[in-house]
Amino acid sequence: MANQIKDNGIYVFDHDHVDAGNVEKSGPATTIYSFLTSRFAILGMILCSFGVIILIMTASLQFSNYSENALSNSAGVPMQYSVNAPRGNITDRNGVSLASSEEVNTLLIANAGMNDTDLNAMLLELSYLFDQYNAVSVTDLSNYLTINPYAFQKTPDEITSWQVSKNLFNLKEPKTAKVVTYSDGYVMSDPQIFFLYLRAKFNIDESYSPDEAYRIAVIRYQMFADSWAYSTGTPVKIATDVPQSLIQLLLEQNFKYKGIIASKDYRRVYSPLAEVSSHVVGYVGKISQDGLTQLQSMGYSSDDVVGQAGIESQMERYLHGQSGMKAYNIWTDAGDKGSYYSESIGTDPIPGANVTLTIDSRYQKVLLDGIKDYIASAAADELVRKTGNKTASAGAGVMLDVKTGDILAMVSYPNFDPSDFVLSMEGDTQAAEQVKYYLGVGKYEKITKDDTPLWNRAIMSQYAPGSTFKMVTAVAALETKVISPGSNTLVCTSPVEIGGWKFTCHERPVGGHGPLTLSRAFATSCNIYFQKLGVATGIDAIDEWGKKLGLGELSGVDLPGEFAGTRASRETKRLLRVQEYDKTWFPADTAQSAIGQFDNDFTILQLARYTAALATDNLVTPHVIKEVTAEDGTVLYTGSTAVTPVGISQSTLAAIKAGMEAVVSTDEGTARDTFLNFPIKIACKTGTAETGFETANKEYSNGLFVCYAPADDPQVAIAFVVEKGEYGAQTSVIAKKLLMAYFGISDSSSTGTVDTDASIGDIPTSVTTPAPTPTP
Repeated sequence: MANQIKDNGIYVFDHDHVDAGNVEKSGPATTIYSFLTSRFAILGMILCSFGVIILIMTASLQFSNYSENALSNSAGVPMQYSVNAPRGNITDRNGVSLASSEEVNTLLIANAGMNDTDLNAMLLELSYLFDQYNAVSVTDLSNYLTINPYAFQKTPDEITSWQVSKNLFNLKEPKTAKVVTYSDGYVMSDPQIFFLYLRAKFNIDESYSPDEAYRIAVIRYQMFADSWAYSTGTPVKIATDVPQSLIQLLLEQNFKYKGIIASKDYRRVYSPLAEVSSHVVGYVGKISQDGLTQLQSMGYSSDDVVGQAGIESQMERYLHGQSGMKAYNIWTDAGDKGSYYSESIGTDPIPGANVTLTIDSRYQKVLLDGIKDYIASAAADELVRKTGNKTASAGAGVMLDVKTGDILAMVSYPNFDPSDFVLSMEGDTQAAEQVKYYLGVGKYEKITKDDTPLWNRAIMSQYAPGSTFKMVTAVAALETKVISPGSNTLVCTSPVEIGGWKFTCHERPVGGHGPLTLSRAFATSCNIYFQKLGVATGIDAIDEWGKKLGLGELSGVDLPGEFAGTRASRETKRLLRVQEYDKTWFPADTAQSAIGQFDNDFTILQLARYTAALATDNLVTPHVIKEVTAEDGTVLYTGSTAVTPVGISQSTLAAIKAGMEAVVSTDEGTARDTFLNFPIKIACKTGTAETGFETANKEYSNGLFVCYAPADDPQVAIAFVVEKGEYGAQTSVIAKKLLMAYFGISDSSSTGTVDTDASIGDIPTSVTTPAPTPTP
């Protein structure tokens, strides 16, 4: 056993066979010598030597051209790239495809450590191969710069922003006017000079012609724009729609086309019926920087395509799926002596979930065509009448299941083609022009402002309901006992003064209708009747029942961008007016509110939901999503079918139903001519709503219509508007077409016609406005 001896603070060891008494007292030199010749000191020096060698090797790698040399010394480079998942499908309630994903072959290029001379030569050859095999080159550069002739493709401000971007060229804006060359680091306003700058930046040899140099620059720009990804081993997409024959050629000669990887991607494909349901389906586009910031933690990348509107946006997290990772090998100078990594390594992408809508494409098309046909007919009538008024130009409509809230049809016109957004991303010039119109870019600004084709009028536009609101006034009056189902006669006298304002019956301006029951008042759509009834009932009760019926309230529909609208009330007037005097509520305000004017503004979806509530006494939750299912069939989400009882008495519902039936069934009914001999009994109301711009803009009022059917056993409710449609009674033909499609009625089963006589009673009352007597 070793004995431990401490001498001068240093530990030394002797062996058991040495006599302790013979140990001589050591000096400092002897002690140091003993330590340095011990086995521990020798082991320490060996370890230090290894550390120095490693440090030298690391430094040499750090300061050498490692990214090129390392790739040049091994054929199998252990790298991975992201593999996109196919986006989930969108179908209508019958399984008819609206949006799907189509697999396409793509080519990527990874960093193979090539020098610029060899790389540029290879890229030029690839460019010609793309043309020969009809592959689609990814050409973001052409969105900014073209040659033959030299031209920038964006505005000067956009070109400047592009050139000064720190993530791209990082050029400087000259502070004063100066002559700029391609090599001085300043923004270039001359496209030809900028092209010289690109040639120099990408080391494109002068021996290449301008066309050849541009071909090279197109691909180099893709690599440059994603330079961080490219330099760290992530391949960059350079071509799509690549035929299998070209892929086979490139893979067979991978020693020649270094860094080229064949992959798969997915293109969003919209069926023709998606255009019919464009505002429900929505469209996709490249992810924005803000969107990437929000979704990057969920696996999204800067190359991702995401939903921009409608269901594509609302259900993005379900539809998107989850990207996978795949290993790749690229050929380098080491040839077949390099390492090989199995491309089965990695994770497979998880396809997006499939969304089934409640929409029925058959009814969707009938409703859209009905609105378009009406607009075309109105334009033709105006050519004959030559009043100079602006006529019907846009519209929106909804049909929903009164029991479940399933939206069977939702239309907004003008509409758009979702395919244009996909095609424009792929360089289709015609589609790109269409997208400019949709977005109101440049010369399209004014026409787009009028048409707003991307705007879902059914849930975003707010319309005065006109006479379609009169059921609210009647419900409030019946529920507060102002009238009863058996005693509801009021006298229509014209003109009549209410609160210092003079109102005139449109249909019978001199004398009025005389005594009217509630049913006759609905049939003739007499404004004087409902104005008197509204004043007797009071705005507070009308507002209360309007709220219970879902008007001026968010419906909870599963689409983005819904507007709540506004209900006329004392509080609304106080909030909307500036002058204190204007905040005071007058009886004349109630009179106007009672017929769906004044501050009343609702969405078409709200009108459809309210009409359904009149049919069932339940306020449904309207929805366009039936269910969302995973690839294995697992149901991940279902649309809400929650209902809220309204609390209307059965006697009131019966009185309202009788009045709405009279609009069709009696000789005075404003929709009688349209539904003459119609085999299904319906309950409806026509409406003509002033916009306030009729005189100033020389345009017609909006035409509205609501109904539910069958009246005795309601299944569906319908509401729609035709902007500048003139009269709601005339627009009722659209509802007839839709109901015929729903109930399977042939044209021969119904002989109704549309009465184009303007002398109908669903238009706003003429008002003479002397100084009003302020009697709140």
